[in-house]
Amino acid sequence: MGLRARKRFGQNFLADPGIVRRIVDAAGLSPTDPVLEIGPGRGAMTGTILERVDRAAAVELDRDLAALLRNHPAADRLELFEQDVLKLDFTEVQHRLGTKDPLVVLGNLPYNISKPITARLRVQRQSVDRAVLMFQREVAERLAAPPGTRTYGPLTILTGTWFQVRTLFHVSPGAFRPRPEVTSTVTGWETRADPPLPDELEGALEACLRGCFARRRQTLWNNLRAALGSDPARALLDTTGLEGSLRPEALPPAAYYKLAAGWPSTDAGR
Repeated sequence: MGLRARKRFGQNFLADPGIVRRIVDAAGLSPTDPVLEIGPGRGAMTGTILERVDRAAAVELDRDLAALLRNHPAADRLELFEQDVLKLDFTEVQHRLGTKDPLVVLGNLPYNISKPITARLRVQRQSVDRAVLMFQREVAERLAAPPGTRTYGPLTILTGTWFQVRTLFHVSPGAFRPRPEVTSTVTGWETRADPPLPDELEGALEACLRGCFARRRQTLWNNLRAALGSDPARALLDTTGLEGSLRPEALPPAAYYKLAAGWPSTDAGR
Protein backbone atom coordinates (compact mmCIF):
# COMPACT_ATOMS: atom_id res chain seq x y z
CA MET A 1 0.00 0.00 0.00
CA GLY A 2 3.07 2.25 -0.11
CA LEU A 3 2.84 3.29 -3.75
CA ARG A 4 3.34 6.99 -4.20
CA ALA A 5 0.85 9.27 -5.90
CA ARG A 6 1.87 10.37 -9.38
CA LYS A 7 1.35 14.01 -10.27
CA ARG A 8 0.90 13.26 -13.98
CA PHE A 9 -2.19 11.19 -13.12
CA GLY A 10 -3.55 13.82 -10.72
CA GLN A 11 -3.56 11.31 -7.88
CA ASN A 12 -4.63 12.18 -4.34
CA PHE A 13 -5.52 8.99 -2.50
CA LEU A 14 -8.57 9.04 -0.23
CA ALA A 15 -7.38 7.89 3.20
CA ASP A 16 -10.36 8.59 5.49
CA PRO A 17 -12.49 5.45 6.03
CA GLY A 18 -15.41 7.55 7.22
CA ILE A 19 -15.52 9.50 3.95
CA VAL A 20 -15.26 6.26 1.99
CA ARG A 21 -18.31 4.90 3.80
CA ARG A 22 -20.27 8.12 3.22
CA ILE A 23 -19.58 7.98 -0.52
CA VAL A 24 -20.56 4.33 -0.85
CA ASP A 25 -23.60 4.83 1.38
CA ALA A 26 -24.73 7.69 -0.87
CA ALA A 27 -24.83 5.30 -3.83
CA GLY A 28 -27.54 3.21 -2.14
CA LEU A 29 -26.08 -0.04 -3.42
CA SER A 30 -27.87 -3.37 -3.47
CA PRO A 31 -26.04 -6.70 -4.02
CA THR A 32 -26.99 -7.02 -7.69
CA ASP A 33 -26.09 -3.45 -8.72
CA PRO A 34 -23.44 -3.32 -11.46
CA VAL A 35 -20.81 -0.88 -10.20
CA LEU A 36 -17.98 0.86 -12.03
CA GLU A 37 -15.33 2.57 -9.90
CA ILE A 38 -13.25 5.21 -11.67
CA GLY A 39 -9.68 5.58 -10.45
CA PRO A 40 -9.67 3.12 -7.52
CA GLY A 41 -6.07 3.98 -6.67
CA ARG A 42 -4.91 1.89 -3.72
CA GLY A 43 -8.36 0.34 -3.34
CA ALA A 44 -9.63 2.31 -0.34
CA MET A 45 -13.15 2.45 -1.77
CA THR A 46 -12.97 -0.82 -3.71
CA GLY A 47 -13.12 -3.03 -0.65
CA THR A 48 -16.16 -1.20 0.76
CA ILE A 49 -17.93 -1.47 -2.62
CA LEU A 50 -17.27 -5.21 -2.77
CA GLU A 51 -18.75 -5.59 0.71
CA ARG A 52 -22.04 -4.30 -0.72
CA VAL A 53 -22.27 -5.87 -4.20
CA ASP A 54 -21.71 -9.28 -5.75
CA ARG A 55 -19.41 -8.03 -8.53
CA ALA A 56 -17.86 -4.72 -9.53
CA ALA A 57 -15.61 -3.24 -12.16
CA ALA A 58 -12.82 -0.70 -11.85
CA VAL A 59 -10.86 1.30 -14.40
CA GLU A 60 -7.28 2.23 -13.51
CA LEU A 61 -4.62 3.68 -15.83
CA ASP A 62 -1.65 3.38 -13.45
CA ARG A 63 -0.14 -0.05 -14.08
CA ASP A 64 1.41 -0.31 -10.60
CA LEU A 65 -1.92 0.41 -8.94
CA ALA A 66 -3.62 -2.03 -11.29
CA ALA A 67 -1.17 -4.72 -10.19
CA LEU A 68 -2.02 -3.90 -6.58
CA LEU A 69 -5.73 -4.30 -7.30
CA ARG A 70 -5.16 -7.69 -8.90
CA ASN A 71 -3.93 -8.86 -5.49
CA HIS A 72 -6.96 -7.48 -3.66
CA PRO A 73 -8.55 -10.11 -1.34
CA ALA A 74 -11.78 -9.91 -3.40
CA ALA A 75 -10.06 -9.68 -6.80
CA ASP A 76 -12.06 -12.67 -8.06
CA ARG A 77 -15.17 -10.45 -7.95
CA LEU A 78 -13.51 -7.43 -9.54
CA GLU A 79 -13.38 -6.83 -13.30
CA LEU A 80 -10.34 -4.63 -13.84
CA PHE A 81 -9.91 -2.40 -16.89
CA GLU A 82 -6.31 -1.20 -17.10
CA GLN A 83 -6.85 1.77 -19.41
CA ASP A 84 -7.84 5.40 -19.73
CA VAL A 85 -11.41 5.97 -18.54
CA LEU A 86 -11.81 8.59 -21.28
CA LYS A 87 -11.59 5.76 -23.81
CA LEU A 88 -13.60 3.19 -21.88
CA ASP A 89 -16.74 1.78 -23.50
CA PHE A 90 -19.25 1.40 -20.68
CA THR A 91 -21.18 -1.25 -22.62
CA GLU A 92 -18.07 -3.43 -22.41
CA VAL A 93 -18.14 -2.97 -18.64
CA GLN A 94 -21.75 -4.14 -18.59
CA HIS A 95 -20.80 -7.11 -20.76
CA ARG A 96 -17.93 -8.12 -18.47
CA LEU A 97 -20.23 -7.84 -15.46
CA GLY A 98 -22.80 -10.03 -17.22
CA THR A 99 -25.62 -7.50 -17.23
CA LYS A 100 -27.56 -5.13 -19.43
CA ASP A 101 -28.57 -3.00 -16.47
CA PRO A 102 -27.12 0.54 -16.41
CA LEU A 103 -24.15 1.12 -14.16
CA VAL A 104 -23.73 2.79 -10.81
CA VAL A 105 -20.54 4.83 -11.14
CA LEU A 106 -18.40 5.87 -8.18
CA GLY A 107 -15.07 7.60 -7.99
CA ASN A 108 -12.63 10.00 -6.41
CA LEU A 109 -11.80 11.64 -9.72
CA PRO A 110 -8.32 12.87 -10.64
CA TYR A 111 -8.43 16.67 -10.66
CA ASN A 112 -6.60 16.96 -13.98
CA ILE A 113 -9.28 15.11 -15.98
CA SER A 114 -12.44 15.79 -13.97
CA LYS A 115 -14.11 17.92 -16.67
CA PRO A 116 -13.31 15.47 -19.51
CA ILE A 117 -14.78 12.70 -17.34
CA THR A 118 -18.07 14.61 -17.09
CA ALA A 119 -18.13 14.73 -20.89
CA ARG A 120 -17.39 11.00 -21.07
CA LEU A 121 -20.28 10.23 -18.72
CA ARG A 122 -22.55 12.28 -20.94
CA VAL A 123 -21.43 10.34 -24.01
CA GLN A 124 -21.94 7.03 -22.19
CA ARG A 125 -25.17 8.09 -20.44
CA GLN A 126 -27.26 5.23 -21.87
CA SER A 127 -25.12 2.90 -19.74
CA VAL A 128 -25.36 4.96 -16.52
CA ASP A 129 -28.15 4.81 -13.95
CA ARG A 130 -26.63 7.01 -11.24
CA ALA A 131 -23.27 8.12 -9.90
CA VAL A 132 -21.53 9.40 -6.79
CA LEU A 133 -18.44 11.32 -7.81
CA MET A 134 -15.92 13.52 -6.01
CA PHE A 135 -14.53 16.60 -7.74
CA GLN A 136 -12.46 19.60 -6.86
CA ARG A 137 -14.96 21.95 -5.18
CA GLU A 138 -14.67 24.52 -7.98
CA VAL A 139 -15.78 21.98 -10.59
CA ALA A 140 -18.61 20.70 -8.39
CA GLU A 141 -19.90 24.25 -7.97
CA ARG A 142 -20.00 24.68 -11.73
CA LEU A 143 -21.90 21.43 -12.17
CA ALA A 144 -24.70 22.48 -9.83
CA ALA A 145 -24.66 26.26 -10.39
CA PRO A 146 -27.96 28.16 -10.82
CA PRO A 147 -28.40 30.74 -13.61
CA GLY A 148 -27.17 34.22 -12.81
CA THR A 149 -24.06 33.09 -10.94
CA ARG A 150 -20.45 33.37 -12.09
CA THR A 151 -19.99 29.58 -11.98
CA TYR A 152 -22.97 28.87 -14.25
CA GLY A 153 -22.01 28.03 -17.82
CA PRO A 154 -21.66 25.37 -20.53
CA LEU A 155 -20.55 22.64 -18.10
CA THR A 156 -23.64 23.28 -15.96
CA ILE A 157 -26.04 23.23 -18.90
CA LEU A 158 -24.57 20.29 -20.82
CA THR A 159 -24.35 18.07 -17.76
CA GLY A 160 -27.72 19.14 -16.38
CA THR A 161 -29.48 18.36 -19.64
CA TRP A 162 -28.96 14.63 -19.16
CA PHE A 163 -28.20 14.32 -15.43
CA GLN A 164 -29.65 15.79 -12.28
CA VAL A 165 -26.59 16.74 -10.22
CA ARG A 166 -26.71 17.49 -6.48
CA THR A 167 -24.02 18.58 -4.04
CA LEU A 168 -23.84 15.99 -1.25
CA PHE A 169 -20.99 17.06 1.03
CA HIS A 170 -17.53 18.62 1.11
CA VAL A 171 -14.28 16.83 1.94
CA SER A 172 -11.34 18.62 3.53
CA PRO A 173 -7.77 18.25 2.22
CA GLY A 174 -6.81 16.26 5.32
CA ALA A 175 -8.80 13.26 4.07
CA PHE A 176 -6.23 12.61 1.31
CA ARG A 177 -2.64 11.45 0.91
CA PRO A 178 -0.88 13.44 -0.37
CA ARG A 179 -2.86 16.38 0.95
CA PRO A 180 -4.22 18.55 -1.93
CA GLU A 181 -4.37 22.32 -1.71
CA VAL A 182 -8.11 22.48 -2.37
CA THR A 183 -11.36 21.25 -0.85
CA SER A 184 -13.20 18.47 -2.64
CA THR A 185 -16.93 17.97 -3.06
CA VAL A 186 -18.95 14.77 -3.43
CA THR A 187 -21.81 15.00 -5.93
CA GLY A 188 -24.78 12.75 -6.64
CA TRP A 189 -25.93 12.17 -10.22
CA GLU A 190 -29.22 10.73 -11.48
CA THR A 191 -29.69 10.07 -15.20
CA ARG A 192 -32.77 11.89 -16.44
CA ALA A 193 -35.40 9.49 -17.75
CA ASP A 194 -36.96 12.26 -19.86
CA PRO A 195 -34.24 14.76 -20.90
CA PRO A 196 -35.45 18.24 -21.89
CA LEU A 197 -33.55 18.14 -25.20
CA PRO A 198 -33.67 15.51 -27.98
CA ASP A 199 -30.41 13.61 -28.42
CA GLU A 200 -30.15 14.76 -32.03
CA LEU A 201 -29.74 18.37 -30.84
CA GLU A 202 -26.78 17.61 -28.56
CA GLY A 203 -24.22 18.80 -31.13
CA ALA A 204 -26.20 21.96 -31.78
CA LEU A 205 -26.35 22.67 -28.05
CA GLU A 206 -22.58 22.27 -27.73
CA ALA A 207 -22.01 24.66 -30.66
CA CYS A 208 -24.55 27.12 -29.28
CA LEU A 209 -22.90 27.19 -25.86
CA ARG A 210 -19.44 27.66 -27.35
CA GLY A 211 -20.71 30.69 -29.22
CA CYS A 212 -22.84 32.21 -26.50
CA PHE A 213 -20.24 31.90 -23.72
CA ALA A 214 -17.21 32.81 -25.84
CA ARG A 215 -17.07 36.19 -24.09
CA ARG A 216 -18.88 35.98 -20.77
CA ARG A 217 -18.85 39.73 -20.17
CA GLN A 218 -20.44 40.45 -23.54
CA THR A 219 -24.18 40.37 -24.21
CA LEU A 220 -25.96 37.47 -25.84
CA TRP A 221 -26.38 39.60 -28.98
CA ASN A 222 -22.69 40.37 -29.25
CA ASN A 223 -21.74 36.74 -28.81
CA LEU A 224 -24.30 35.52 -31.33
CA ARG A 225 -23.24 38.15 -33.85
CA ALA A 226 -19.59 37.10 -33.48
CA ALA A 227 -20.47 33.42 -33.87
CA LEU A 228 -23.04 33.60 -36.67
CA GLY A 229 -23.00 37.06 -38.26
CA SER A 230 -25.49 39.87 -37.78
CA ASP A 231 -28.39 38.65 -39.94
CA PRO A 232 -28.48 35.03 -38.69
CA ALA A 233 -28.04 36.24 -35.10
CA ARG A 234 -30.95 38.67 -35.40
CA ALA A 235 -33.13 36.02 -37.04
CA LEU A 236 -32.34 33.55 -34.24
CA LEU A 237 -33.25 36.07 -31.53
CA ASP A 238 -36.47 36.94 -33.34
CA THR A 239 -37.41 33.27 -33.66
CA THR A 240 -36.71 32.41 -30.03
CA GLY A 241 -38.01 35.66 -28.53
CA LEU A 242 -34.92 35.98 -26.32
CA GLU A 243 -33.55 39.31 -25.14
CA GLY A 244 -30.19 39.98 -26.77
CA SER A 245 -29.12 42.56 -24.18
CA LEU A 246 -28.77 39.91 -21.46
CA ARG A 247 -25.48 38.32 -20.57
CA PRO A 248 -25.21 34.59 -21.24
CA GLU A 249 -25.16 33.57 -17.57
CA ALA A 250 -28.56 35.23 -17.07
CA LEU A 251 -30.35 32.77 -19.37
CA PRO A 252 -31.79 29.51 -18.00
CA PRO A 253 -31.05 26.19 -19.73
CA ALA A 254 -34.44 26.27 -21.48
CA ALA A 255 -33.32 29.37 -23.40
CA TYR A 256 -30.32 27.52 -24.76
CA TYR A 257 -32.52 24.63 -25.84
CA LYS A 258 -34.49 27.13 -27.93
CA LEU A 259 -31.27 28.50 -29.42
CA ALA A 260 -29.98 24.98 -30.13
CA ALA A 261 -33.18 24.10 -31.98
CA GLY A 262 -32.57 26.99 -34.39
CA TRP A 263 -28.77 26.84 -34.51
CA PRO A 264 -27.32 26.56 -38.04
CA SER A 265 -26.54 22.91 -38.72
CA THR A 266 -23.23 23.69 -40.43
CA ASP A 267 -21.87 25.14 -37.17
CA ALA A 268 -23.30 22.32 -35.05
CA GLY A 269 -21.31 19.83 -37.08
CA ARG A 270 -17.90 21.51 -36.74
